[in-house]
Order: sequence, then C-alpha cells, then structure tokens
Amino acid sequence: MAKSTTRLDADELLHLAMDAAKRNQHEDAIDFLKRAVEQQPDHAKAHYFLAAEHAQIGMYDRAAEEMKKAVNLDPTLYTAHFQLGLLHLTSGRVEEAISAWAPLDPLGDSHPLYLFKAGLEAMARDEFDTCREYLTKGIAANNMNADLNVDMQRVLEQLPDNAAATSAAASTGHVLLHGYQSDDTNK
Repeated sequence: MAKSTTRLDADELLHLAMDAAKRNQHEDAIDFLKRAVEQQPDHAKAHYFLAAEHAQIGMYDRAAEEMKKAVNLDPTLYTAHFQLGLLHLTSGRVEEAISAWAPLDPLGDSHPLYLFKAGLEAMARDEFDTCREYLTKGIAANNMNADLNVDMQRVLEQLPDNAAATSAAASTGHVLLHGYQSDDTNK
C-alpha cells in the first residue's frame, strides 16, 4: 500500500518529482509537481520542472506556459529563460525565442547560456558558421550541465554544411530538453 504524501511540503514534492523523472516515471513526476504548485503557487522551480515534464511528453505549448510562469516568478532562473527560448525556437517562433533569451545578455559572452543563445540566434538567421562558433565555445565553457552540451552537440550535427542549405531552424525540430534536471547553470 502506497504511503500518503499529503503532509509533504512543496520542496519535498519537487524532489520526489525529480526522482520520478530520472526513472522516466513522467506521470508520477507531473502529479508531484502539480501538487507542489497547488500547495505553493509561487514556487518557481516547481513550475520550471513541470514545464520540463510537459516538454518530455511532447506538450510543448503547455511547457512554454509553465516556463513563462517560472521566469516571471524568478527572473534569475537563467536556464528557464534559455529553455523557454529553445521551446519557442523549435516551434518556429524566432522573435519570441529572442525575447525569451534577452535576460541572458547580462551574463556576458563567456557564459555558456549566452553563447548557446547567440549560436541559436545565428542559426535562426542561417548564419551557420557563426552558429558553430558560438555553440562550440558554449560547449567548451559549460562544465555545469553535461546534458545541455549533448543537446547543443546534436544541434551542431544537424547544421547544414553550407549557407545555401535549408534553414536549420526549420530542420532541427524539437531538440530534447535535457538541461532541466540540472539547474547548475543558474548562476
């Protein structure tokens, strides 16, 4: 018989959700996260991870809405800003992606999230050499979130070899958003 989790606080529910997500138990993770945000509606990280789970199961519009809630509640969730922009970009909403990434600008051009967003913006403009340069620098600078490096390497591998090729922004589709589970880039 399963134990009741009604006396758990939002942080405990968040940790249970993260554990469930690591085991690919998305239904349980979503349940824990929904209970966490019901209990504490201003819990930015619970909204952030709920967005991650929605993205994992292919509910990208719902993921974007939850991610917006997370960054509105805590503007210093830089990884959430990045992931929100990535959700927009992979849905073909380039201007919304650029807007979502604007809070990353103060991080500076040596921060991996800034480098990744600059690379993806270049990709959206079909500036593939510039994109490669920024993403490569971002991967080298990112020692905080290995999963995000995997995602950015996947983008690099999907880039066309020449500028005459079709837009990479249209051809990459939804990049799996692994960077959610580790929020260490939130500095």
